[in-house]
Amino acid sequence: MALSHAILVSLLDRPQSGYDLAKRFDRTVGFFWKVSHQQIYLELHKLARSGWVASAPVEPSERPNRIAYQLTEDGRKALDQWMLEPTEPPNFKEEMIVKLFALEASNRDTIRKEIERRRDLHTQRLAHYQALMAEHYPEPARLSARRRGRYLGLRMGIVTEQTTIAWCEEAIACIDLDAPKRTKSDPARPR
Repeated sequence: MALSHAILVSLLDRPQSGYDLAKRFDRTVGFFWKVSHQQIYLELHKLARSGWVASAPVEPSERPNRIAYQLTEDGRKALDQWMLEPTEPPNFKEEMIVKLFALEASNRDTIRKEIERRRDLHTQRLAHYQALMAEHYPEPARLSARRRGRYLGLRMGIVTEQTTIAWCEEAIACIDLDAPKRTKSDPARPR
């Protein structure tokens, strides 16, 4: 997926400034695709040059030179064409897996702590996603098609986090299989 398509999708609802798009990306697309605000602005300029978005000054605006972008007919056609293209599953690239390939008794505690840290981060992200779900999508059956698509994206995030947390727990238990048992004299050692 190109950044241009993500921007075109974001402009389906309403015209937005680059600033508004960047904020929206942080709250939505940014959960599964990292992009800087500068990249968004650069891509908006390219889309305007290609005729896929049109820009106009925002009136009145508390910010000077604030510009709103909206999807053009050509942009909609490009988006429709992109929707017809098949999507390939993403290539999985995970540094933690490479570290696990080097697991030895001497680095077990370090790797275990990293997996615990990751589990805690995924637990926080899961809680955030679940709060978004409760706030915005309490009744999926009543959603419009577009909102149902967003609901499904959030569901994928929730399921992914749940699966990752379960994997972290499994990895910790597996690492602990041959770890020295905790004793009263050495409470810091993992079980």
